[in-house]
Amino acid sequence: MTNVKNISQLNITSIDDRIPSSSMNVSQVQWQGWTTIGLVALMLISLVAELAPPYMIMMGILIIFIPLEILTIEEAFHGFADEAMLAVAILFIVAKGIEQSGGLEYVSSMLFSTKKDIIKPGQHITKTKNSIVWVLVKFTVPVALFSAFLANIPLVAMMIPPIVEYSKKVNMAPSKLLLPLSFAALLGGTMTLIGSSTNLVVLSMAARKVPDLKVNIFEIGVVGVPVTVAGLLYIFALSEKLLPSRLSTLITTFTAREYSIVLVIKATSSLCKKTIEQAGLNRQPGLTLLQIRRDDESYQNPSGNFQMRAKDHLQFIGVLDSILSLTQLDGLALSEDEGHEQVDLNRLNVRQCLVEAVIAAGSPMVCKRVAELQFRTHYKAAIVAIHRHAQLINCPIGKLELAAGDCLLMVADGPEFVEKHRNNSTFALVSKLPGFVPIQRQKAGIATVIVAAMVVGSALGVELITAALFACAGLLICRCLTPQDAMDALEMPVLIMISAAFGISEAMVQSGAADLVAKVLMGLAGKTVFGLITCTYIATTVFSLAITNNAAVTIMFPVALAAAQQQNLDFKPFAFTLMMASSAGFMTPTGCSTNIMVYSIGGYKFVDYLKYGGLLQIWLLIVTVGVTVTIDHWWAWWIVICLKQNLWHQVII
Repeated sequence: MTNVKNISQLNITSIDDRIPSSSMNVSQVQWQGWTTIGLVALMLISLVAELAPPYMIMMGILIIFIPLEILTIEEAFHGFADEAMLAVAILFIVAKGIEQSGGLEYVSSMLFSTKKDIIKPGQHITKTKNSIVWVLVKFTVPVALFSAFLANIPLVAMMIPPIVEYSKKVNMAPSKLLLPLSFAALLGGTMTLIGSSTNLVVLSMAARKVPDLKVNIFEIGVVGVPVTVAGLLYIFALSEKLLPSRLSTLITTFTAREYSIVLVIKATSSLCKKTIEQAGLNRQPGLTLLQIRRDDESYQNPSGNFQMRAKDHLQFIGVLDSILSLTQLDGLALSEDEGHEQVDLNRLNVRQCLVEAVIAAGSPMVCKRVAELQFRTHYKAAIVAIHRHAQLINCPIGKLELAAGDCLLMVADGPEFVEKHRNNSTFALVSKLPGFVPIQRQKAGIATVIVAAMVVGSALGVELITAALFACAGLLICRCLTPQDAMDALEMPVLIMISAAFGISEAMVQSGAADLVAKVLMGLAGKTVFGLITCTYIATTVFSLAITNNAAVTIMFPVALAAAQQQNLDFKPFAFTLMMASSAGFMTPTGCSTNIMVYSIGGYKFVDYLKYGGLLQIWLLIVTVGVTVTIDHWWAWWIVICLKQNLWHQVII
């Protein structure tokens, strides 16, 4: 959605206004146009072949336009100052702030309640085909509905963290869920006039060129609702088959060594009386539950039907990032045998930090048990987990006899621990662990209110970047995150891709390449309504994939208007087609900002968009053209939708 009161500020110009015909002759326009088309094709081939990281490929192509004099330096890099790119950058910080405050747990608990996924004690545990369908229904339908009235970018930014966390709990690759998230937001924007900025661009241009055309806020839903439902049915049916099971490609600072950790279930924990399968503790990636100690009994390799109780001691072994995710589950606390109060990583203060320390060969800790060392008394630190090279630790940490070379993961009372022990004989190596910030649930209410105010303000007409800046400032002032956390939250490859896409879009327009492509595609349409509507959709979609959505609409509007007037046809179906096609950027990461936002964190490759989004593109082409051509009988499509909804409801249940 865009802000309704700012429609007049949109840069709405026809293609004739954007091509500098006075300064370039026809042959120069054609030379630069075909060169631009060739470079964009080279970019797409390089992205498919993965010859380099996507942001490097896009920036490389963008830079080539400068010496060719297709773009000036200002035109090439204006995307780095674009409000949309800056808004995405700020929203990364806002999302990080609410994530670290625990505010996203409320969203996760509402959308991802696992009551229907619970495996009862004694029930055979199977992974049904419909499991991913049910998960997709839980968030794609609400996202599509909210997207009809709210901006896509903050909506997707707020939903990415809880979806990633939920995918870990159910042992599902985030790549199965994040692209459907982006697509659902795009689809929902087609249901109302304010659902997408391109809808308002078309309406504003039509107000000048076709003053008799009147469209109310929900009238576009005649086409948009069938398109959205058709798109969601596609997502439910084919996501499991077409999307890869792939982890994030984001760089992690955590090592691959395996740590041993013992956690205790608190009396107030929601895990009490749940089975291991219900809690998802046996489906955490990179993590193995070795045993559960209850009083004087020990249960080795407990099954998924094992019912947990308060004060159970759970021993896990796993890689560091999985261990840290586990310790932040509410209701689990670190267990120590030295009689001190249990350490809870969910309640760490801002001074406390995680450190890794390797025991030196001549350390006084060697050959002593952890419980004997009184760590918190003598070292102002508590051991979280222990790694021992080429050996599995199968005893409680308090009873473990330390050896030279053991790597201790500890919670230190302050950063001065590292400086104090960096150069003494106790530890051979001491370092603060980067990338870990404890969740401060006491800030959850404040963060939720701040983000809710941002969303409401944007919906009421406040500029998105303005609302996001105030939200970011509020989170920093209330200490929901630190300035360093804010810097770390910025995903620079994603921001570079978005900025480069704006420059490439400008090259397509300034060189005349967009005009050449539009004329070729519309020349294939013929004189039938079906042909003209189909080619209008295809041409607009092609431009939306290669350049920005608003630029695609400004290019195709005069072409579609001329085609309708020449055949003496009503322009409203053409206007609806422009609105639908400009929001159909499914086949490439650059089709829209939300596609780029999920690219790295979902571990996607360019070919994933072609395979998954390409079929959806064809399917929605058929639906959009079918509904638009038969728009006088729109009620028939709604009957079909109701029948299909009933069928899919039975399938899902």
